[in-house]
Amino acid sequence: MKFLLRLRVLFLLLAVIIPFAGSAQNIPDQTNPPHLVNDFADVLSDEQERELEQKLMAYEDSTSTQIAVVLVKNLDGTDVADYAVKLALKWKIGTKKDNGVLVLAAIDDRKTRIEVGYGLEGVLPDITTKRILTEDVKPYFKQQQYYEGLDLATTHIIQAAKGEYKGEYKYSNNKGKKKGKGLGIGSIIFIIILIIIFASNRGGGGGFLTGMILGNMLGGSRHSSGGGWGDFSSGGGSFGGFGGGSFGGGGSSGDW
Repeated sequence: MKFLLRLRVLFLLLAVIIPFAGSAQNIPDQTNPPHLVNDFADVLSDEQERELEQKLMAYEDSTSTQIAVVLVKNLDGTDVADYAVKLALKWKIGTKKDNGVLVLAAIDDRKTRIEVGYGLEGVLPDITTKRILTEDVKPYFKQQQYYEGLDLATTHIIQAAKGEYKGEYKYSNNKGKKKGKGLGIGSIIFIIILIIIFASNRGGGGGFLTGMILGNMLGGSRHSSGGGWGDFSSGGGSFGGFGGGSFGGGGSSGDW
């Protein structure tokens, strides 16, 4: 009788332990040397991986915040949120400040997750990570443009961590507003050009004045274009590894 009771207890323990052991096995190990961008699904080109890695390394160098991108083929039946927490804890993404972020995508399952370390939950609340997944990742991933989606998502994560990301996406309305601004600026420039032409016709030196003003205008436009999200494209060296961050389930999940 005691033997049967012990056997039942053993079976119960195995029934509890085996699923956890199986789920731990499908979590990939870190690469050696470690990287911030890990494409186990093989959907990014070498150049795309390199550019994204350099961007995230440059951000880590300046802030110590670690944003890891991990792409896997599937989750082996594991819930995407559970998978993300296990991976983030296994890899110890972030530092002792708990300032790590995991951007996870399971390509075959079409599931995504942004997992946020304890130290960043204040600047990266669930509503923000959900909006980033919905507005940045989903549209691009639907078109299999994985790099574009990840690049935009990580840029907005960086902005949110700096307190600069508002997350007020209204693409159709923004387009209309931009057109209105463009017409207003265009009208002003047209008037200025007419004034310059009129002045040049009335006296000498107008050609020099025209060239100087137009040169300044073009130079200004060159300086103002780009860099709207901050330039994190440059960076050298190699990633030194993760530093032991903690996670408690903060973040959001999505699909496409």
